[in-house]
Amino acid sequence: MTLTELSLELVKRIGWREDGTIDFSLSAENVLSESGSNFQDEHSAITLENVLECQPIAGISEADFQTYLEVIKKQAVTQVLNDSFERDTVDDNLLVLYPRGFDKAISLRMVIVISELISTSPRKNGIKRLTEEFLGRLNYDVFRSAPNKFAIRGANYNYTLGVATRYGYEIESVQRRFGTQRNLLKTITKGQVSGTITHEQ
Repeated sequence: MTLTELSLELVKRIGWREDGTIDFSLSAENVLSESGSNFQDEHSAITLENVLECQPIAGISEADFQTYLEVIKKQAVTQVLNDSFERDTVDDNLLVLYPRGFDKAISLRMVIVISELISTSPRKNGIKRLTEEFLGRLNYDVFRSAPNKFAIRGANYNYTLGVATRYGYEIESVQRRFGTQRNLLKTITKGQVSGTITHEQ
């Protein structure tokens, strides 16, 4: 199966939850979650309201916003696959053997996408709840440095890491899991996780 074919399956794995922060219902495509997980589960800043208010089109229509959510989901999946594989095809049974193999990486990638969307939005200054303190904390949550794991006791070390670091570890985990399908591990840097979001018509 090609990576394009795999991406068409992976976009069904995680959906958007109706979180009550916007005034309309989401499309069936956007709420579809074969894994039972939602993007909002990964970080409290990931809400439909934040996406709606910070996406680049002022006064966006409901239909176009639905499309925008679909577009950034596809982009997150594509980035995960690009970071995981250098080849264009994978085993046809990949998702049969590892149905949840990409879920965490996709979810973490979406946190990075939305965090960067919020941080770079020209309209964020007009949203009272998006204070400098909020934005600073969000940036810290995503890009904070990893502490010395040997200095931490009684804590889940993984959750003391920044989201971008956890994403890098998830990509390495995906590559290890798929054994001979992986190539040399890539180093995920802040620059690599800072992609630009574009709206597709």
